[in-house]
Amino acid sequence: MTEKFDDDDGHHKDAEISALVREIREAIERGELTNVEATPATKSRKAETPKQAVVGGFAFFLSLVAILPTGLVVLSLALRLLSAETLGYAGIFTCAALAGGVCAHLFIKGHISVLIHEFKHSLVSNLVGNKRKGMKIARDSGYFEYAYSKETKHFNAFISVAPYITPVFTFVAGLIAFALFRHEHMLAVLTVGIGYGLDIVLNIRDISPIQTDLSLIRGGYRVGVLYVMAWNLLLFGFLVAWILKGGAGLTYLLEAVSIFFLKIHQWYSALGSSEE
Repeated sequence: MTEKFDDDDGHHKDAEISALVREIREAIERGELTNVEATPATKSRKAETPKQAVVGGFAFFLSLVAILPTGLVVLSLALRLLSAETLGYAGIFTCAALAGGVCAHLFIKGHISVLIHEFKHSLVSNLVGNKRKGMKIARDSGYFEYAYSKETKHFNAFISVAPYITPVFTFVAGLIAFALFRHEHMLAVLTVGIGYGLDIVLNIRDISPIQTDLSLIRGGYRVGVLYVMAWNLLLFGFLVAWILKGGAGLTYLLEAVSIFFLKIHQWYSALGSSEE
């Protein structure tokens, strides 16, 4: 908030403030003051920092209820593809992910780390149609500011958790793997593994109870972390299927998940009919 004073009044106040500063300095030199908190002598109005609103409505919690069990089902079905034949791909991916994680820990720090974090906020915000107002990047902190409408308000919780669920490096690595190693699955797995390791370490490093991205989720920090875990579980399940069997693994997984939930629906329908 910027304050504005008329010219004459401004010169008069400047003289008062200068005199006050001189008195404080002289008092410090005499040892009469040892700790001073400077505040303006006069203000036209008090500037207050607006409180951040709690985010997370019905759509957010409905998605959590859907994603968490789906992620568990997807991962358990994907792990069925693990065999002696596919174990090598799993090992390559694990080593590549570890290498990517070490690179993230050693080289992505300070301004770069904050920029990536705020970029993920910005990316999801822009995708849902919000207007960007500003972004500040410092060495250890930053913020992204946007304007939302009544129609996009329910996306605020998703924007808040975006840095922890948006696999930017994995996506870029996937594009590189598709473009260069489409017919070399081992190299493709290696490339995607490095990207995944970068994402995971950056995501975990930013998680903290004092991080407002998560603590301002309706229900608190634990709900925010639970959502992050559920979403990453779902993504990892699909990634495992691709790692072990490529495109065929994804096809199998989609069919298996569809059959699983179809059976659940049939069981529920039969249960309802028997009660009648």
